[in-house]
Amino acid sequence: MNTIKALIVDDELNARSLLRNFIEDHCPEVAIIADAEDVKSAVKIINKNQIDLVFLDVEMPNENGFALFDYFNKPTFETIFCTAYSEYAIKAFEVSAVDYILKPIGISKLKEAVEKVSEKLNRNLQPNTMDVLKENLLENKIKKIGVHIGDGIVFMDLNDILYFEADGSYTTIHHKNGKDLAVKKIKHFEDLLSSDTRFFRIHRSYYVNITLIKKYSKKDGLSVTYDDKILLPISREKKEEFEEFMQLNNIL
Repeated sequence: MNTIKALIVDDELNARSLLRNFIEDHCPEVAIIADAEDVKSAVKIINKNQIDLVFLDVEMPNENGFALFDYFNKPTFETIFCTAYSEYAIKAFEVSAVDYILKPIGISKLKEAVEKVSEKLNRNLQPNTMDVLKENLLENKIKKIGVHIGDGIVFMDLNDILYFEADGSYTTIHHKNGKDLAVKKIKHFEDLLSSDTRFFRIHRSYYVNITLIKKYSKKDGLSVTYDDKILLPISREKKEEFEEFMQLNNIL
């Protein structure tokens, strides 16, 4: 097992000490090289050392954690955000395919995040991952999601997605430019977008963007239509819930 050289960035000394102790006790694959109380100090340490992983606090005086990425054209380190953000903001982290630990820090979540990083370290950090995260947070509404396709992550605008189609252990994502096969089950996307009023599970095989529906038909079986040619069935047990959902969102 290769040692992961890490840096802790947090403006609170107690928080840095606590995280260091947790890592030393529960993550033997990680070696803490240094810690920093702000972004500028972190930049100096990264420039002088080979850092594989940064544990990065988000809310700090002067510059918040996101400012760190303004100092690097192509970051060569992985990042685990340490945050006390709200439930909405945590959803933004998840859909942007960014690892995070919610404060107060839990051991199991810490170990899980470190394991993910350990698996990814043979690839470079994708720069637009951070751009998408910042965009989702600033919009105060999820705009894009990071989708695992093949061995990479593709970022998709939710307004371009027509529907998700179950395909065994995979999901076919149908969008305005075609379709892609994601290496996640459809339930993953339903959970990820559970609070997004644009999407609804009409059938065990279909999770749809209701804002792009062209027609809702009650004839010859319940169905919705996209672009006058893509017709998807609505399961009968979902009919009442679907109509209530549409009414709540001022569509029906």
